[in-house]
Amino acid sequence: MLNSFNKLKNYCEKEDFKGWDPYDGLNSKVFNSLLLNKVEFFRLAWIQLFKRNPINLRSLLLVPKEHNPKGLGLFLTAYCNLYKTEKKDEYLEKIKYLADKLIELQSSGHSGSCWGYNFDWQSRAFFLPKGTPTIVATSFISYALLDAYDVTQDEKYLNTAISSTNFIIKDLNRTEKKEGFIFSYSPYDNTRVYNASLLGSRLLARV
Repeated sequence: MLNSFNKLKNYCEKEDFKGWDPYDGLNSKVFNSLLLNKVEFFRLAWIQLFKRNPINLRSLLLVPKEHNPKGLGLFLTAYCNLYKTEKKDEYLEKIKYLADKLIELQSSGHSGSCWGYNFDWQSRAFFLPKGTPTIVATSFISYALLDAYDVTQDEKYLNTAISSTNFIIKDLNRTEKKEGFIFSYSPYDNTRVYNASLLGSRLLARV
């Protein structure tokens, strides 16, 4: 098991933590050159083609490997856990690298620090352009930055995570319920996704 873990860890580091995502089909340079990205039906169908196909079409259809902010947040939490188990300098170096990269990849123009995905995303309910901040990505990333602060005591990680609460409280829409309310998935929709709203609430509670 340890051998498998180290192989995966070494591969991710070699790739600079860049990769593909099940929903990144709209990053295809072929798809965009055909202007199919202008039509909702084609966007939704194209994503499902990539997600469900047993053959990975990404290289053929020119989908580049990229940094996914949420993915980097998960990597950051993982390295923090590794460092707490064994205080190696190499783990600390990766923690600082990933945390600084996440601060660099923030979405701009909102009330606080926030993050989205590195690809356009079409669901049945709405369309979110690349970089649109979401409660899910922001929650995972800010939680990871709090983990990084616990390890490094670098206050820029703490302050960035604290800032993200302004995005959740001020920018997200709310659906009133009998006892409380539900946060929206992004600032541009009014969806009611309980697990997403709970992730945001969990972050607020920890901060």
